[in-house]
Amino acid sequence: YPTFSLPLSHFFLPFPHPHPDISCPFIPPYSRISLPLIPPIPDFSSSSPFFSPQTVKPHLDTLSCPTHQNWTEGQEETLKCRAGGRPRPQIVCSKDGDPLDTESSHRAHRDHAGVYRCRATNELGTVERNVTIWVTC
Repeated sequence: YPTFSLPLSHFFLPFPHPHPDISCPFIPPYSRISLPLIPPIPDFSSSSPFFSPQTVKPHLDTLSCPTHQNWTEGQEETLKCRAGGRPRPQIVCSKDGDPLDTESSHRAHRDHAGVYRCRATNELGTVERNVTIWVTC
């Protein structure tokens, strides 16, 4: 009888399996599948020690993206806004449609003062937050 084997990786299992092959001999007119015993699939809920998310929605918190920031006019300043998530979210902050680079420093000027809309995006979604920058002399 003809047989074939498939690596177990063709089937999703979140842990290594001691028997990596599945054999399927064909017996006309019926077929038979022989599988090794598979242990129960572990609990992958967030309270489980097995929990390891592959992807995480973007999120902004007050430590990584404070809603109020004080800049000093004439000083090099950076808009502080970092987002968590997996894959790492892309962040765009803009005021009146004009983006401000969050990776570079800027010589603070009164024109920088105002409310910026910061948006963090990855494949699972988008989150937004208003960030107010005050520029003092």
